Amino acid sequence: MPYALYHRKEKERERTIKRRKYFREYHREDSRKYLKLSPEELIRSRKQFGESRMGEKNPFYGKHCNNNRENNPNWKGGRTSLRKQIRNSFKYRQWRSDIFTRDDFTCQKCNRRGGCLHAHHIIAFGDILELNDIKTLEQAINYEELWNINNGITYCKTCHCLYFKKNT
Repeated sequence: MPYALYHRKEKERERTIKRRKYFREYHREDSRKYLKLSPEELIRSRKQFGESRMGEKNPFYGKHCNNNRENNPNWKGGRTSLRKQIRNSFKYRQWRSDIFTRDDFTCQKCNRRGGCLHAHHIIAFGDILELNDIKTLEQAINYEELWNINNGITYCKTCHCLYFKKNT
């Protein structure tokens, strides 16, 4: 047997002996038994453990989850900003999709196709809301100028950021 192969096998034996020693020192007797179980026995013992904590034996039995809106400490009484409501609406997603389709998913400034695209309002979104005194989602959905396809243009993320750097 070549020396390198013999030497490697010898080191593997040493590591195995160290592992066994560590295993005996740091694991309790009952956990050692558990770790030596066959896969079928492991599945059986897990099922038994699960069944032992079912129903009234479960520490969470009868306790209701406290994640209701009103009970959550971060709940602010259902106050979602109007801009967020509009941007999450179906009509806004449809408007974006129409803009991207019309512009063939191409940035109108650098002509890059695909990637991270932004639908940009030519007349600013906030200005439209402010000038027309739009206060509710229903008013925004019914206001046609907000959804006019001619008021939108497709920019890639880079060009959209550059646009706002120039105008600020």
